[in-house]
Amino acid sequence: MTSPPDPQWWVNYHEPTPAEMTITAVEPPPSDDAAHDKRCAELEASGQLAYVIAAPDQDAAAEIAGRIWAEGLVTNPARHATAEAYLAANQRPN
Repeated sequence: MTSPPDPQWWVNYHEPTPAEMTITAVEPPPSDDAAHDKRCAELEASGQLAYVIAAPDQDAAAEIAGRIWAEGLVTNPARHATAEAYLAANQRPN
């Protein structure tokens, strides 16, 4: 016997800096194509992005999205270099 697949969640986020991600909402995906297009336009207009994650609940989806974002930060040389440069330029002296 197999269990039903996990529901999908949209984990909406923005990047206030190249080295930081803030989750703004975890919500069910839009119900139809028109709602999907509208929500994508809203996210784009507000400077947000979204991961579509299959997970048992919203908390698990947010955790998975955070891990995916962090993994991308450290494995993508361009993103990593941008984050390192940002951090170096914005260090506070001791």
